[in-house]
This record gives sequence, C-alpha cells and structure tokens, in this order.
Amino acid sequence: MALCYLSDEPACGLSAKDELEQLASKINGLQASHDELARVMRNLQARAARIRNTRAAVSRIPSDVLVMIFEECRHLNPQWTGVLSLLRQLPIEVRLSHVCSQWRAVALSTPSLWSSIHFPFEHKEESLHEYLKRSEGSLLQVYLGPWAKYPNLEHTLTTVLMPHVARFQELVIDAVSRETLSVLLLAFRDEAAPSLRRLRVMCRGTIITHGPFPAVNMFTKGAPLLSDVRLDNIPVILPLSAAGMLSFSAYPGPQFPISRDGFHQVLAACSSLKSLHLRGFVELIAQASILPIPLPSLRELVVNGRVLANGLHLFDLISAPNIDTLILEDVKAQSLVSIHKFIAHAYPHAFQSLTKLRYIRCEFGPDLDVHLLRATPSVAELVLSVDKNMHLLRLLVNCDKQAAMYGCSPMWLRLRTVTLHTQGYTGRAVGAAGVPVNEPSPTMLLLQEFIACRNLLYNSITLLRFKGPNADAFSSEFHWGLNLAKQYVLTQAICCQTQGILGDCGYAHDWAAVAEAYSNQLRQFLAQVSLVRHQIAPVLPPNFNLQHLRRRIGVPT
Repeated sequence: MALCYLSDEPACGLSAKDELEQLASKINGLQASHDELARVMRNLQARAARIRNTRAAVSRIPSDVLVMIFEECRHLNPQWTGVLSLLRQLPIEVRLSHVCSQWRAVALSTPSLWSSIHFPFEHKEESLHEYLKRSEGSLLQVYLGPWAKYPNLEHTLTTVLMPHVARFQELVIDAVSRETLSVLLLAFRDEAAPSLRRLRVMCRGTIITHGPFPAVNMFTKGAPLLSDVRLDNIPVILPLSAAGMLSFSAYPGPQFPISRDGFHQVLAACSSLKSLHLRGFVELIAQASILPIPLPSLRELVVNGRVLANGLHLFDLISAPNIDTLILEDVKAQSLVSIHKFIAHAYPHAFQSLTKLRYIRCEFGPDLDVHLLRATPSVAELVLSVDKNMHLLRLLVNCDKQAAMYGCSPMWLRLRTVTLHTQGYTGRAVGAAGVPVNEPSPTMLLLQEFIACRNLLYNSITLLRFKGPNADAFSSEFHWGLNLAKQYVLTQAICCQTQGILGDCGYAHDWAAVAEAYSNQLRQFLAQVSLVRHQIAPVLPPNFNLQHLRRRIGVPT
C-alpha cells in the first residue's frame, strides 16, 4: 500500500473547511487500513503460535494419556483453604479445561472428570446443572453439606440432584443439627440407589437436645451394591445389603449415645459384614431383651473404650466367632477383663482363627491368666502399648519359662510379629551409642527376657517393631541390653507421631478420611469467617451489607 505524504501548504482552490474534510477522510482511511493490518497481524501471530504449540512435546500427548493425567489431578486432595475460596480459585477440572483448545476438548469429552459434586459450597445451582450435563451418565461422587436451613437449597436438592440419585456411587451427608439431618435423610428415604457403593453420614455442630437420635430409614427401595457404610453415632437403617464395612464414629459425643434398639436395627440389616468399627457411645439399658446379633462373616472388629465405658459387655451386642483381627483401643481394665473371660469361656468353639490382636493404650490388670493364651492359639501378630507393667508380656515370659522347663510347646506358638508403641515409655537416660547411664529399666529387661525365651524354645520372633516419637532411642537402649545377653532379633524402628500409629488402630487414608478432612477444613474456615465478621461489625457503617462477602466465600444466601 502506497503512502502519500501531505505538504504543509494548503491545496490550491480549496477552502479551509473542504481541506479539513479531505484530511479527515484520509485519516479515517489510514485508520481503517491500520486496523485491518493489525487484525491480519494478530491472525498470523495466532496461527504461528498454534504451529509452535503443536510442535511442543506437551501437545503431542495422546488424548487417552491426557485423560489419565486429568483423572490423577482430580483425585489429588489439595488443602481446602479460605484464601483460595476468597480468591475464587476454580476447581481443578475447570482449570484444566482452560489451558488450550485440545485440553478443553479432552476435558469436556471425559464425563468422569465432572462426576465429583460438592453442594452447596463449591458448586452452586448454575454449575450444578453444568456438571450433571457434562458427566453424561457417569457415576457420581456427591458431598452434601455442611447443611443448614436454606429453603432454596432444599428445593435444589429435590429438583436438581434427586432425579440423578440412581447415578450416585458415593454419598456424603454432612449436617449441622438434628433438624437438618432429618431433612436430608428424609429426602433419601423412599429412593432407590442401584449404583451406590459408599455412604457417609455426619452430624457435627452445636446440638442442643441431648439423647439418642431416632432411627431413620434410607433407600427403602433398595441399595443392592452398598458395601461401605460410615456413620456418626446415628442409627441409619438401610435395606438388606451386602455391606462389608460398617463404622460408627464417636461423634456427636457422649451426650448422644446410640440406643440399643437402633444399634440392633442397623446391624440386623448387615448380616454379611466383614469389618465392624465401634467407636461411639451405646446406651446400657435396652427397652426390651435383645440377643447378640450373629455376624458369622465378620473378620475385623475394632472396639473403642467408649462403647464399654458405661459397663456394657461387648459380646452382649454381637456374636463374632470367626474374627481374625481384634483391635481394642483405650479399653479400661474392667472391660478388658470381661472380654478376656468371654474369649476364654468360648474355647474351643470361637476365636480359633484370631491371628491379629492389637491393644492400643489399653489398661491391663494383674489378673491375666493362661486361659486367654490357650483360647487363642492362632495369634501371629501382637501390638502393645509400652507401659510400666507390661502384664501381657510378663504372662508370655512366665509361660515360656514353664514350657522350657517341661519341654513342651509355648503358648501362641505362631506368634512372629510384635509391635510396641513406645510413646508412653519413660526409661533410663541413654548416653552415647545407646548405652544407658545406669541399669536398664524393668521394661527393657522383660522385653529382652521375652526374646531370649523365644529363641531358647526355637520359636523366635521374626520381627520386633518399635513405633513412636522415641522409637530410635528405645531401639538403641533395647539393642544395648540384647547384645550383652548375646541374643538377636530383627527389629524395625519407626519414628512417628500419633498420626503414624493410627494405622494400627484400624484407621486408613481412604475416601471417608478425605471427606472427614474436607469437612473439618471447611468448618474451620467458616468459623474463622464468622469470627472476623463479629470483630469488624462494630466499625462498619450501620447500612453495610455483607451479601457480596457471602457470595465471594461461597456461603449460600
């Protein structure tokens, strides 16, 4: 395009007005030419950028590999923080779809990427419709809560989510009161959940009315695939199913024990249980005489001392003769004695397959006898918390000494792995190279004597494991005395805090733990927001409106 340069002298025969119009016309033409050239340049730059992007290694990733990467990103559990919420950071699946056109096409064509729904705090009604559309029939993981009284939320639940209940694969219900919990459970009472496999029901918050929660039915039209049920201490009665896992947590607290009748109704619908975790409070008195619930398929039983705190006997609740793992946590001496006596009296008809016995922070009395060892001959793994008495270990040592004296086999002949939780140990001061400043503690002497007796009987322990924040120091002190006695055992020291010991208590980092962490983080943040609101309220103008702040942090209005 040729450019003509204008001279400073006026054109001949033209008035100033005509010349001004001529100049304005030429300026407009040049501006239009400039805009057209800019548009062409942008198109060329975009085309060059696309060519460069296609040559990049990340652009040559096959779509099926991208789907796998996206799924891994979605299953990561980043910390839910208030800062991210205030900044309105988009969910990971949305951010992935905003990278480039190829990634967006792959993301939108992957229904499972949009199958995780957190309502109402992460996904509002508008995004809820879009997620349900993009998931295109994929099975859903749904988190409802923390649920408070908002009429529009109940309307959205019944009109938007409930028509898709047949697609629910995982459901977490998180309520803040009896009333809101009743509303949620009532919404699912007369529904069928043919694809549901995992259910978590929580009730956390300030609950004014004390006493047991009333029993509530869910999915009365059937949930045939339901296999994993985690409940707060609430009697949620489910249809007959092949549930293999049932857990009762300690929440809402000791003021809200589960009734014996409600407990019986819940377990009666889960006769094929393989794992049962009891950590809540149970009423001592039943309104009518109730026989223990038979659970012939039960393999793992976890019992917290809260269940037995009011004098309740464990095996008045259930009959589980075929368990292979028994975990007792924070059980007092009197309750522990009743459990041991029941096991001894059940010999040889029950507990013959018990291979793993774990005592976590339990109180042993001095009245342990050999009948417990005789009644559980298959024990191969033992977990103990170290205390100053170590009554069970002392009983084993005395039995081993008598077996060596009379030339017979020891009790617990199959015992091979022993784990000691060392956080409660306050032994001797240890100097350089693990050498005690003074004599070894009685606990160390007993433990070394136990290893020596097992070696003498040719029934050695294959692994002695120490767990706790002082595991290394404990191991050094133990090995010093063991070397002096010229004995040997393979040991493993795991230096960890209390969280590292939870695995021995039956806790696992699974889908329910992720839901629990999400709930705790969200509640903590909402509490912080409420505190800030109360702190800034005195300095705000009387007509100040917090609705915009509610929208920013995602609180329903």
